[in-house]
Amino acid sequence: MKTFITIVLVALSVISRADAWDNLTHEQAVHVKKFVEKNPFVIDFCDCCGAGVDVYLIKIESADIVKCSWDKKQFSVLTKGRRIAKMIWANVGLDDYRTEFINEEVEYTIFMNYTFAFDHHMKWAVPLYKLINYNLNGPICIGATNYPNPSDEGVKITDQDYIDWYGSNF
Repeated sequence: MKTFITIVLVALSVISRADAWDNLTHEQAVHVKKFVEKNPFVIDFCDCCGAGVDVYLIKIESADIVKCSWDKKQFSVLTKGRRIAKMIWANVGLDDYRTEFINEEVEYTIFMNYTFAFDHHMKWAVPLYKLINYNLNGPICIGATNYPNPSDEGVKITDQDYIDWYGSNF
Protein backbone atom coordinates (compact mmCIF):
# COMPACT_ATOMS: atom_id res chain seq x y z
CA MET A 1 0.00 0.00 0.00
CA LYS A 2 2.82 2.42 0.86
CA THR A 3 4.40 1.73 -2.53
CA PHE A 4 1.12 2.48 -4.31
CA ILE A 5 0.67 5.77 -2.42
CA THR A 6 4.27 6.76 -3.20
CA ILE A 7 3.73 6.04 -6.91
CA VAL A 8 0.53 8.10 -6.93
CA LEU A 9 2.23 11.03 -5.17
CA VAL A 10 5.18 10.96 -7.59
CA ALA A 11 2.82 10.83 -10.58
CA LEU A 12 0.81 13.76 -9.24
CA SER A 13 3.95 15.83 -8.66
CA VAL A 14 5.04 15.24 -12.27
CA ILE A 15 1.61 16.24 -13.60
CA SER A 16 1.42 19.31 -11.35
CA ARG A 17 4.70 20.61 -12.75
CA ALA A 18 2.95 21.55 -16.00
CA ASP A 19 0.14 23.54 -14.37
CA ALA A 20 0.15 27.06 -15.73
CA TRP A 21 -0.51 29.79 -13.17
CA ASP A 22 -2.89 32.27 -14.78
CA ASN A 23 -5.27 32.75 -11.84
CA LEU A 24 -4.71 36.22 -10.39
CA THR A 25 -6.46 38.54 -8.01
CA HIS A 26 -7.72 41.72 -9.68
CA GLU A 27 -4.88 43.69 -8.07
CA GLN A 28 -2.29 41.23 -9.37
CA ALA A 29 -3.86 41.32 -12.84
CA VAL A 30 -3.61 45.12 -12.87
CA HIS A 31 0.09 44.89 -11.93
CA VAL A 32 0.73 42.27 -14.63
CA LYS A 33 -1.08 44.33 -17.27
CA LYS A 34 0.94 47.44 -16.39
CA PHE A 35 4.15 45.43 -16.33
CA VAL A 36 3.75 43.88 -19.81
CA GLU A 37 2.65 47.20 -21.27
CA LYS A 38 5.90 48.75 -20.00
CA ASN A 39 8.04 45.63 -20.69
CA PRO A 40 6.60 44.22 -23.93
CA PHE A 41 9.19 41.51 -24.71
CA VAL A 42 8.40 38.22 -22.98
CA ILE A 43 9.47 34.64 -23.50
CA ASP A 44 6.79 31.94 -23.62
CA PHE A 45 8.78 29.14 -21.97
CA CYS A 46 7.39 26.10 -20.17
CA ASP A 47 10.64 25.40 -18.35
CA CYS A 48 9.11 22.36 -16.64
CA CYS A 49 8.02 20.71 -19.90
CA GLY A 50 11.44 19.60 -21.17
CA ALA A 51 12.76 19.35 -24.72
CA GLY A 52 10.40 19.32 -27.66
CA VAL A 53 8.22 22.20 -26.48
CA ASP A 54 8.27 25.34 -28.61
CA VAL A 55 9.71 28.47 -26.95
CA TYR A 56 8.83 31.88 -28.37
CA LEU A 57 9.99 35.46 -27.96
CA ILE A 58 6.79 37.53 -28.00
CA LYS A 59 6.32 41.25 -28.47
CA ILE A 60 3.20 42.24 -26.49
CA GLU A 61 1.07 44.85 -28.30
CA SER A 62 -1.96 45.03 -25.99
CA ALA A 63 -3.20 43.47 -22.75
CA ASP A 64 -6.65 43.04 -21.21
CA ILE A 65 -7.84 41.75 -17.86
CA VAL A 66 -10.37 38.93 -18.27
CA LYS A 67 -12.06 36.39 -16.00
CA CYS A 68 -9.87 33.35 -15.39
CA SER A 69 -11.15 30.50 -17.57
CA TRP A 70 -11.04 27.92 -14.79
CA ASP A 71 -11.56 30.01 -11.63
CA LYS A 72 -14.34 32.57 -12.11
CA LYS A 73 -13.46 34.30 -8.81
CA GLN A 74 -10.09 35.29 -10.24
CA PHE A 75 -8.65 37.01 -13.32
CA SER A 76 -6.15 36.45 -16.11
CA VAL A 77 -4.27 38.77 -18.43
CA LEU A 78 -4.91 38.08 -22.10
CA THR A 79 -2.56 39.73 -24.55
CA LYS A 80 -2.32 40.26 -28.26
CA GLY A 81 1.08 40.37 -29.77
CA ARG A 82 3.50 39.01 -32.27
CA ARG A 83 5.85 36.05 -32.05
CA ILE A 84 9.12 37.49 -33.32
CA ALA A 85 11.45 34.49 -32.80
CA LYS A 86 11.37 30.81 -31.99
CA MET A 87 14.13 29.57 -29.70
CA ILE A 88 16.04 26.43 -30.61
CA TRP A 89 16.46 23.46 -28.28
CA ALA A 90 19.98 22.05 -27.90
CA ASN A 91 20.80 18.64 -26.44
CA VAL A 92 21.10 20.12 -22.94
CA GLY A 93 18.08 22.44 -22.98
CA LEU A 94 17.20 25.84 -24.34
CA ASP A 95 19.90 27.27 -26.63
CA ASP A 96 19.64 31.01 -25.99
CA TYR A 97 22.08 31.84 -28.73
CA ARG A 98 20.13 30.54 -31.76
CA THR A 99 16.67 31.42 -32.98
CA GLU A 100 14.48 30.90 -36.00
CA PHE A 101 12.80 33.89 -37.61
CA ILE A 102 9.04 33.97 -37.07
CA ASN A 103 6.46 36.69 -37.52
CA GLU A 104 2.96 35.70 -36.51
CA GLU A 105 0.14 37.29 -34.58
CA VAL A 106 -0.82 35.55 -31.37
CA GLU A 107 -3.27 35.79 -28.49
CA TYR A 108 -1.33 34.84 -25.42
CA THR A 109 -2.43 34.36 -21.83
CA ILE A 110 0.17 35.50 -19.31
CA PHE A 111 1.22 32.66 -17.00
CA MET A 112 3.08 33.63 -13.85
CA ASN A 113 5.35 30.57 -14.08
CA TYR A 114 5.77 30.21 -17.87
CA THR A 115 5.92 33.83 -19.02
CA PHE A 116 9.49 35.00 -18.64
CA ALA A 117 10.15 38.73 -18.43
CA PHE A 118 13.21 40.91 -18.11
CA ASP A 119 14.72 41.31 -14.66
CA HIS A 120 16.62 44.63 -14.78
CA HIS A 121 18.90 43.65 -11.90
CA MET A 122 19.95 40.22 -13.15
CA LYS A 123 19.79 41.04 -16.89
CA TRP A 124 17.98 37.73 -17.38
CA ALA A 125 14.51 36.59 -18.25
CA VAL A 126 12.84 35.16 -15.15
CA PRO A 127 9.34 33.81 -14.55
CA LEU A 128 6.89 36.64 -13.94
CA TYR A 129 6.07 35.45 -10.41
CA LYS A 130 9.61 36.49 -9.43
CA LEU A 131 8.91 40.07 -10.53
CA ILE A 132 5.30 40.50 -9.36
CA ASN A 133 3.92 39.44 -5.98
CA TYR A 134 2.24 36.07 -6.51
CA ASN A 135 1.68 33.21 -4.08
CA LEU A 136 3.55 30.15 -5.28
CA ASN A 137 1.38 27.09 -5.59
CA GLY A 138 3.65 24.54 -7.19
CA PRO A 139 7.19 23.42 -7.93
CA ILE A 140 9.77 25.65 -9.62
CA CYS A 141 11.82 24.35 -12.53
CA ILE A 142 14.68 26.13 -14.33
CA GLY A 143 13.73 29.66 -13.33
CA ALA A 144 15.82 31.89 -15.66
CA THR A 145 17.16 32.13 -19.18
CA ASN A 146 18.85 34.62 -21.49
CA TYR A 147 17.26 36.94 -23.99
CA PRO A 148 18.81 36.21 -27.40
CA ASN A 149 21.37 38.76 -28.58
CA PRO A 150 20.21 39.91 -32.04
CA SER A 151 23.81 40.47 -33.14
CA ASP A 152 24.96 36.91 -32.37
CA GLU A 153 25.50 34.48 -35.21
CA GLY A 154 22.52 32.16 -35.51
CA VAL A 155 20.06 34.65 -34.00
CA LYS A 156 17.40 35.61 -36.51
CA ILE A 157 15.36 38.49 -35.09
CA THR A 158 14.46 41.37 -37.39
CA ASP A 159 12.11 43.31 -35.10
CA GLN A 160 13.77 46.74 -34.78
CA ASP A 161 11.98 47.51 -31.50
CA TYR A 162 13.53 44.38 -29.97
CA ILE A 163 16.97 45.19 -31.38
CA ASP A 164 16.76 48.70 -29.89
CA TRP A 165 15.43 47.38 -26.57
CA TYR A 166 18.19 44.78 -26.35
CA GLY A 167 20.84 47.40 -27.15
CA SER A 168 19.61 49.71 -24.38
CA ASN A 169 19.33 47.00 -21.70
CA PHE A 170 22.39 44.79 -22.17
